[in-house]
Amino acid sequence: MLTKKLRGRDFISLMNYSREELETILDVSLDLKRKLAMGEECEVLKNKTLAMVFANPSTRTRTSFEAAMTQLGGHAQFHTPQVMQIAHHETWIDTAKVLDRYVEGIMIRMYGLEKYGMARDILSVMADAAEIPVFNALDDKEHPFQIMADLMTMIEKLGPNWREKKIVMSWAYSERVKSAGVPQTMAIAASLLGMNLTLAYPKKYDVDPDYMAFANKVAEESGAKIDVVNDVFEASKSADVIYAKSWGSFMMSKEEDQEYRKQFKDNWCIAKKHFDLANKQASFMHCLPADRNLEVKDEIIDGPMSVVYDQAENRLHTEKAILALSMRQG
Repeated sequence: MLTKKLRGRDFISLMNYSREELETILDVSLDLKRKLAMGEECEVLKNKTLAMVFANPSTRTRTSFEAAMTQLGGHAQFHTPQVMQIAHHETWIDTAKVLDRYVEGIMIRMYGLEKYGMARDILSVMADAAEIPVFNALDDKEHPFQIMADLMTMIEKLGPNWREKKIVMSWAYSERVKSAGVPQTMAIAASLLGMNLTLAYPKKYDVDPDYMAFANKVAEESGAKIDVVNDVFEASKSADVIYAKSWGSFMMSKEEDQEYRKQFKDNWCIAKKHFDLANKQASFMHCLPADRNLEVKDEIIDGPMSVVYDQAENRLHTEKAILALSMRQG
């Protein structure tokens, strides 16, 4: 049974999952959402505990994970490195091994360290040290829980032919240099699930080439269509979804990036002029928090095309599905 293969699994990178496994997670997410709407209890993680380690700020992640564990009958603990013995140089290996004796799962949110990939290395070290599953709630390479919620939202909004719809993941202007985890994870998901994805970004904002190499290779097998364009207006034509997300450049230092990106401030702030080129019923998506009137105009994020709060809600349901499938026993 496929669900047995998901028990005890780390959820760190979507590259470690098959199309069928991702589809199973989405099916369970939709089922748990329906059960919650009908008032049906689903305490499959009764008396189980999730340790949540937050090295970075959070609104949606902390709230949704705590609610998810409560609704599944379990409990979530909030930790930060500053109040753990990590602050006194205890190793991540020892931290993982100790948590392993107390709880049934470890969730980590960590990004923005000195070098790209350092956060992923720490997650991998903890996953190797712990026998319980480790969950990636955003590192410097991926944001897998967010993308699962995004996919669930697309299924709900676009209908049975959602894979064929034109999804545009567009770079957007922000004064802050952010992680490319969202577009990189979306490229992986699109390739595995056979989606029609357009990545749109100005020159020099290419995502991690390792992720694109994986996505392009898998797309050949799945039938996915993954295009890259450097013109946001070209990308917006006939789009069914325009998803705005700012991210930083691998080709420049942070200081160079902040100066270089200023030239894109007007054209790459998603606005009515972009949706005028899209399909009539096109949706606007953003993982939040959004830099309003920099990444997206108020008229769009507050307009009828916006589904950003449905996306945010679906974080709860997809997290419940992944936690339940991985942490439950029997």
